[in-house]
Amino acid sequence: MTEIPEHLLKRSRAAKGKGDEGASSDSTAVTPAAAAASAAPAAAGPPAVAAAAAAIPADKPAPAPAPEPHYIEAAKARRRIPAWVLPLVGALPIWAIAFAGTMQQPEVEDPLFTGAEAIYAEAGCAGCHGGGGGGGVGYQLSDGNVWETFPDPVDQMVHIVRGSSAINGEAYGAERSDGQRVAGASGNNMPAFGELTMLELELVVFHERAVLSGEDTSSAAYQEWMEHLRELEEEGDETPVDFDLLLACANPDYTPGATGVGAPDEDHPCPGPHAEGEEVAAG
Repeated sequence: MTEIPEHLLKRSRAAKGKGDEGASSDSTAVTPAAAAASAAPAAAGPPAVAAAAAAIPADKPAPAPAPEPHYIEAAKARRRIPAWVLPLVGALPIWAIAFAGTMQQPEVEDPLFTGAEAIYAEAGCAGCHGGGGGGGVGYQLSDGNVWETFPDPVDQMVHIVRGSSAINGEAYGAERSDGQRVAGASGNNMPAFGELTMLELELVVFHERAVLSGEDTSSAAYQEWMEHLRELEEEGDETPVDFDLLLACANPDYTPGATGVGAPDEDHPCPGPHAEGEEVAAG
């Protein structure tokens, strides 16, 4: 190996040292253009941020709400139905139905209406005088015709039990607006109904007078008679008709063969309504 002279080594080390110093100077040196370029963003930084901040609108106070119309204020101020009332309101239809049921008339089997009407139909009265008493083969019973002919129920009872054949050609009943009636004058005679019991006879007479003919039943005597008939019906009374008692109680001016002497004793009073102090027939 050839040995390098000492003076050459020193020169080489000196050159190398200068090169390292230039490199470090180059790495730290900054040119004016580079300095300006690097400073520009820094200088521009704060104004850009301020401009961006200025672009964002500042918070404004909320505008005051517009006043509500008076009708809305009145609606809010109005008292409300309490919540606990709502179930009661829902139950009102049920209560109304239940209440309506209590208003129905009770079904009462009153013999003065149900039983008497049945006797009127079963005995054959409806076949001649009509179910509503409008007449037909027999005379009209409705619209006051019955009590215009027979002012007292007892005279009517005699005529029903005896029939018109027994007095054919004789006048009977009170004087009417169309004259006094004559048995058989219409060409038909009413049959006798002597097979009726005393209660059945009185019931059918009540039906023809009060129900079909509209006789006034408001008097105390009439009400007493009606109550008496109800009691006999409840007891199931089957006392037969006492025709002699009927003739004694009937008016001779209206009923052929009647005596008009009245009831023979207190145990057998005349049937039908009576003035105060008198008793109705015991049947």
